[in-house]
Amino acid sequence: MIVFWLLAARPKTLVASVIPVSLGVSLAFNQHSELSVSLIGMCLAFAMLVQIATNFANDYFDSVRGADEQRTLGPQRFSSKGLIQGVHLRNVSFLFLILAFALGVFIMESSGSSRFLLLVGISSVFCAIAYTGGPFPLAYNGLGDVFVILFFGFVAVGMTHYVLLTEAGEIWVPNWLIPMGTGFMINNLLVVNNYRDRKTDQKVRKNTSVVLLGKNFGLALYFCGFLIPCVLCPLIDNRLGLVTILFPFGLYLVFRLIRAKQKCDYSFLLSSSAVSVLLFGILTAWSLVR
Repeated sequence: MIVFWLLAARPKTLVASVIPVSLGVSLAFNQHSELSVSLIGMCLAFAMLVQIATNFANDYFDSVRGADEQRTLGPQRFSSKGLIQGVHLRNVSFLFLILAFALGVFIMESSGSSRFLLLVGISSVFCAIAYTGGPFPLAYNGLGDVFVILFFGFVAVGMTHYVLLTEAGEIWVPNWLIPMGTGFMINNLLVVNNYRDRKTDQKVRKNTSVVLLGKNFGLALYFCGFLIPCVLCPLIDNRLGLVTILFPFGLYLVFRLIRAKQKCDYSFLLSSSAVSVLLFGILTAWSLVR
């Protein structure tokens, strides 16, 4: 049973929490070399709690809406297969979000941040549920990519950067480029899933951007997930030149996505996309702190 819960957390994708926080830390370290280790740990815990809660809620709400019943190419979902009771996934998701919000309040108070951070915490918790739940689920209405780019890019990177500098007594100057690149790179994980499931999603009216705009749009979006962070961002900020070495790997993965047909193909693409997020994070962080 513990193994099922660990797998339901989707460990392959947890780089989507670790990398944005790490890059927020790198941006702060670039300005102030003495940062609070405990605050860094709390920021990472907050991001992981929200992501795991979103994954649990996604498993539950997709099962309720019947989105997992006809899938044959993706990994198993634990609620629809009866391996974990859906209500338990939902309840643990809510518990994790409550813990994340409480932790966010503590981060705000201990760092001396603006009360505006409350709105960020509330919107993070709300959207974690609204991603696949509620009367207007984001993932079912073509807004999943916007959610990922916004929260895993701009919010996770930017707010980590902000609270660390605020706690250190420094002035925060937002960096929009690195959060944008991070968001697009992480969104590749979602694009692979949506491209893989486009036919079955269409049957259950899960109108992802790939369902609404077609498979060629999915390929173009996946390509942009490498073009923007690995080419455009380094062109604007020459500190990021090292990141461009990932672009050929990205082109190879686009080619693999075009040819993907079987479950093993998509499993490889999901794992490789997660590795590319990890490598992007390492190269970007190194470029910022060296």
